Amino acid sequence: MLFFTPASRLPEGCAGVPIFSAAHLRWLFPVLALCVVAMILFSRAKPPARRRVLHGMAAALPALLFGRIALLLLTGGFTPQWYLPLHLCDVMAVVESIAVLRGGALLRELSFCCGMPAAFCALLTPGETVYPFCNLFYWIFIALHTLLFLTPVLLLFDGLRPRFSRTPKCFLFLLILAAADGICNRVFQSNYLFLREGPAGSILAVLQQAAGPFYILALAALVWCVWGILYGGAAVVSLLQRRRR
Repeated sequence: MLFFTPASRLPEGCAGVPIFSAAHLRWLFPVLALCVVAMILFSRAKPPARRRVLHGMAAALPALLFGRIALLLLTGGFTPQWYLPLHLCDVMAVVESIAVLRGGALLRELSFCCGMPAAFCALLTPGETVYPFCNLFYWIFIALHTLLFLTPVLLLFDGLRPRFSRTPKCFLFLLILAAADGICNRVFQSNYLFLREGPAGSILAVLQQAAGPFYILALAALVWCVWGILYGGAAVVSLLQRRRR
């Protein structure tokens, strides 16, 4: 039954879900609409209800992450080359969960500037294109990245105030993760953090083609460009809110 089949055991010729295909867009737009509805309802909820929602999401994130690994082990699909929790979104599932449950300015900042854009890009250009839509691992991918995107968005309604002054520490976090992933990539011949190559069809693949041997430097530049957009937008929203008051 294909529903429980991991990627490594899918039969040859099994039709996956290509990026921006009809099958991809059929779930992407409802997911984005669901996020908008969740933001509206969350903004109108009282603080106790908000905390319950955030705590539920904080519990679901690591449950989805490690539940997927457990299922891969049970179905014989786990391999350290692909499924160690070392990609940015995997790491951020743990970071965002701790940020909600324990707080901390830096952890919340990481959720905003690393977890949110990484999850959005994963939803927009998912790397799990080999799976058919009716597959448990594909559904876990969608659920995990939806929660990864939505959690920091809801934290904005719960008092998170992004500060660009914290981004050097966030970038240091990324550098440490990249160094660890670089070692693992060499040992396992893997592609964690997409340091070797960008996934097909993603903006990273386009970036790699344009940058050539300077791909890693281009990745770093892309991070700062994304942060410029994020924090510039946050500054504009904050300015508009002050003028309304």
